Amino acid sequence: MTIFSLPGVRHTLAASLVAGSMLSAPAVHALDIKSSDVHPMGYPTTDAIEHMGNLLNSWTSGRMNIKIFHSMQLGGEKEALEQVQVGALEMTRVSVGVVGPIVGEFDAFNLPYFFKSVEHMHKVVDGEIGTELLNKLEKGGLIGLGYMDAGSRSFYNNVRPVKSFEDLKGMKIRVMQNPIFIEMVNSMGGNGLPISFSELYTSLQTGVVDGAENNPPSYESGKHYEVAKYYTLTEHLMVPEIFVFSKKVWDTLSPLDQQLIRKASVLAVEKQRELWAAREQRSLAAVKALGYEVVTDIDKEPFIKATEPVRMKFGEKYADLIKRAAAVK
Repeated sequence: MTIFSLPGVRHTLAASLVAGSMLSAPAVHALDIKSSDVHPMGYPTTDAIEHMGNLLNSWTSGRMNIKIFHSMQLGGEKEALEQVQVGALEMTRVSVGVVGPIVGEFDAFNLPYFFKSVEHMHKVVDGEIGTELLNKLEKGGLIGLGYMDAGSRSFYNNVRPVKSFEDLKGMKIRVMQNPIFIEMVNSMGGNGLPISFSELYTSLQTGVVDGAENNPPSYESGKHYEVAKYYTLTEHLMVPEIFVFSKKVWDTLSPLDQQLIRKASVLAVEKQRELWAAREQRSLAAVKALGYEVVTDIDKEPFIKATEPVRMKFGEKYADLIKRAAAVK
């Protein structure tokens, strides 16, 4: 009997009961899962994996555990992913961009306004499309366990409030090193400049750039409001993250352990999304309390229309995927 329908899809009460009845099955070998993350403890992703580990520990009376190597202790995302592929590391959480070379369709998530809203993103990644992409990771030695939120990226600057894409005209906007993001800003009249995140505060302070784009927690925790006082919820990018398990290790596990990890993964996703939503609200409230302007009343349609050429250019080979995602209700 299958306990779960699809990776990342919410489990049913019946599935929980079936899983509970299986916990009395004879124990197999102990499993200490090493998991890597570039974020520190206390961040939504690391807290969610910690929650997953607590669940596995409780369900198996301590036979299964997760040890989190946070804050880049095992290197960056690319290095951690490579360790998972060869089985030196059991699990890691990475941005979808890192797995693009394995499954190219993940790159479509980098297109501006690929997702209509956070709710739409969840429906897409938790449904057929998201599951298909996770399953394709097996060819790269990975078992896709689920999708986590990384927030919505929006514009902030120190020139003027952005209430239409015309307000971006002439602004120098920092973006990540990706041609899609550079052309995205250029399509809206700005000038996209790739700069390291570690150099961004100084670049804003000295006028190398007028603004940047990122999610509310990054804007707030990096104190970028001090040098870029206008934040506008354009939400032009919503790029989910994934956590994956080593297929080499996975293939050595019993069906029961695989099912337990699947179930714990679903609950970890729920936890992370809950924590992320709360973190975003706290960050926005903190910025507003300090007296900085957050523009929430904005018509996104002109932004969507302006970036259509970018989606057409970079999304041509993913046309079917884009069409299927847009049809998800």
